[in-house]
Amino acid sequence: MEVNSLLIEENDDLQDLFSKYGALALEKQETLSSLVGDAEPELDIEKGIVKFDEKEFPIQLIGFLDPDEDAWFWAWDNEEIGFPEELIEEAKAVKEFGEKQNVPQFYENVFTASLTEAHILNMTISSLFGNDAYCAVNYGTFVFFVTIKSDEIPISDDIDVFAVTINDFHRRFEVNHIKALRSYALLKGYEYKERDDFSVIKAGDDRIVVSLTERKNIQTIKVFKV
Repeated sequence: MEVNSLLIEENDDLQDLFSKYGALALEKQETLSSLVGDAEPELDIEKGIVKFDEKEFPIQLIGFLDPDEDAWFWAWDNEEIGFPEELIEEAKAVKEFGEKQNVPQFYENVFTASLTEAHILNMTISSLFGNDAYCAVNYGTFVFFVTIKSDEIPISDDIDVFAVTINDFHRRFEVNHIKALRSYALLKGYEYKERDDFSVIKAGDDRIVVSLTERKNIQTIKVFKV
């Protein structure tokens, strides 16, 4: 389980990492949603899969949330439950990375988290570890979070997808706009250039011009296709 370390800096905390990696995770979630439609996920831990009707995807167990107590539990802290070792390799890798990077949310075995915070945590992990998506599954009284790797969930080359996703990302979440914009572009393999009051993203012959406020927040996004 290798970390995509392209964007990581020494003092990055969870908020920094989410700003950098979250937009790509959001794009992948939209792709997964379009693939499975309205089907509800069903978790089969014994088989190591999550099912959406007839579609099945292999998983890694990351952790689970007790929504009644707003408490997060890691899959690696499972001596009483006994999850299969092959399904918690990524969760263990997250813990190891968290200890090295000093991100407490990645290595504290239990901590307070809302459902939204659990999604932010898993969006970050999903991109950091090169997954194709993540999924939240109601399982008894808990909400289990799993990551998915599958060739059925491709990354889009459409620059319109980039524009829609970054616009959605910065509006839905409290993130550093410039970190999010630059990092998302670099993770997609696009060229990124920043000026005082605008940024330009180049994808092949296509361009996105993003105007910025004085505080370096995203103001407008315009796509120019050849």
